[in-house]
Amino acid sequence: MAYLDIDNLQSIFLDDEALRARHLQRQPCGDLHLTSGRIVACDPLVQPEREPFVRSVSGRGAFPVEVLQGGGRHALAVLWLRERAGLRANDLQWEAALLEGQSPDELGSDEFYGYPVDAGVGCFMDADAAKAMAEREARESATNPEYVSYYDDVLGADLASADIADHYPLGAGSANNVLIFSAGWGDGSYPSFWALDAAGEPVALVTDFMVMQGGDARDEDDKRSDAYVASLSPEKLAALEALGAAAVAGDAAAIQPLLAGGLAQPNEIIPSLGETAIMSAIRMNQLDALRVLLAALPGQLPMPPQFYRMDEEESYLDYAHRLKKPRVEGLIELLEKAAAPAPAAKPGFLKRLFS
Repeated sequence: MAYLDIDNLQSIFLDDEALRARHLQRQPCGDLHLTSGRIVACDPLVQPEREPFVRSVSGRGAFPVEVLQGGGRHALAVLWLRERAGLRANDLQWEAALLEGQSPDELGSDEFYGYPVDAGVGCFMDADAAKAMAEREARESATNPEYVSYYDDVLGADLASADIADHYPLGAGSANNVLIFSAGWGDGSYPSFWALDAAGEPVALVTDFMVMQGGDARDEDDKRSDAYVASLSPEKLAALEALGAAAVAGDAAAIQPLLAGGLAQPNEIIPSLGETAIMSAIRMNQLDALRVLLAALPGQLPMPPQFYRMDEEESYLDYAHRLKKPRVEGLIELLEKAAAPAPAAKPGFLKRLFS
């Protein structure tokens, strides 16, 4: 079957709270002006002349575009042709957005028709906007003897420090614009899909940048982290966060009652820090705080929790040696003492007597 991740596509209908749970968030791009109803998705810096999709839309006017971000990248780009609030994901059908001559029957398993990206960006635009870009480029190259490229001389300023641009090739107030956004992993090839209602009318056009699977931008570490946080009671979570803050600040006096309360322990992960209080004290060179934390341990210094270890097993002492900034005097020695095995007990009197 050709590539089609329904869960990815249906995530565009999730509310903000559900998106946050999947480490996704909406970012508006602006309104796309449709004048012909023939829509182009492409890398506008590489292939602005790309053909529009075979399927056209009947609507004319301004239609909102947004991207869903996950993990600092654009996971999906969406052109809404109808109000999202009035749509239900389960009522829609999904269809590959095709160019003339493309057939889904010719695709193998997990194959797709996508547009090539070579400048790290994608876009939505009306076919009339592509003509406007060609007109602008012809004008610039004819009047500017130092003209280099559309990006360098026209778009560069818009995209220099942003991952989204609302570009009007013929100037603000002209009929057509191009909504540009950074494309997933950057260069590659990315498919687009129509969301169709029961009558077969398109309600949205979505480009899947394939940076996630199943509509979830979390990796396995993220999922374990979220599950860990969900397992903590509000009281324990508050105690852990307070312990972490005290360890970072080196507030030994605040650490003692938190440990005495029993809800937070020195070798438990503080969710907001992603490390234990012991590791925070080592990292921040807080000798007094570390001394109090180690004194609360029931025995020999344990290993950091397996859940948050690096790829290779690393003890607290190894971690302290690895840090580039030298540790304060006495900190390494304190860890070495805590990590040393307890001395074996001496034989008792009766054992010596009958040995």
